Amino acid sequence: MKKRLLTLLLTLGSMLLPTVMLAEARKEVSPQEASIYPFHLTQALIAKRASGQTTRGTGIYLGKGTFLTAAHNLTNERGQLWSGQTIHTYNAQGTEIFHTGSSAKPYYLSTSYSGYEDLKNDLALIQVESSLGLPTDKQELKLAVYLEPQKLLGKTVSTMGFSSLTRPPYTQASGKIIRVEADGTLTADLGLVQENSGSPVFLNGEIIGIITAVTEECQGQSICHQATITPLTKDLKERVLDKFKLGVRLVN
Repeated sequence: MKKRLLTLLLTLGSMLLPTVMLAEARKEVSPQEASIYPFHLTQALIAKRASGQTTRGTGIYLGKGTFLTAAHNLTNERGQLWSGQTIHTYNAQGTEIFHTGSSAKPYYLSTSYSGYEDLKNDLALIQVESSLGLPTDKQELKLAVYLEPQKLLGKTVSTMGFSSLTRPPYTQASGKIIRVEADGTLTADLGLVQENSGSPVFLNGEIIGIITAVTEECQGQSICHQATITPLTKDLKERVLDKFKLGVRLVN
């Protein structure tokens, strides 16, 4: 696989990984920014499994009890959901905001998602319950599907995400979309670090996709300078987002 996912699967030994010092590629989300829209809706995601392994990523609360993230944060390499896992999300202050509740099926993936190499379908919704924070009965965010992704070339997009490997853990970046790849994903010239998988990507105040991977240029580096974006598509809208009747604008 030419692209590397931006999730970190933690084992006991991984707790010894060094802290990454931020470069110009990303900058801190200030405490003031972290408390306002839409920064307060983006949260660190921790998926805990019965085996004791933990997957760390990022996601964003869309309202209506739904949390958007990358599908690979929740599955094995073949795209199969881990059984018995629970999800907890945390804000910039480390306060738990949401968790999976009593729903028998809290996870919603595209039926086409086939695993780690299937980046164009690497998107998931989680049905969550409120813990100590945001209400689950409101929708505040706008989403957009660009039916002609070539029109996104040269557009400046922004993203924000969490990583336990950086200090501070909540950072942001912006950059231009530089390529539409053969698989339908987008490549953007913006900085990333592990655990940013599932971070929202904004254009003109609307979510147009999520961060899922980096390109070959990031091999062996702590902070990467090009990101793979899984864009929202009409297919993902119909197969995943429409299950919760989320409002999605189609852009010709």
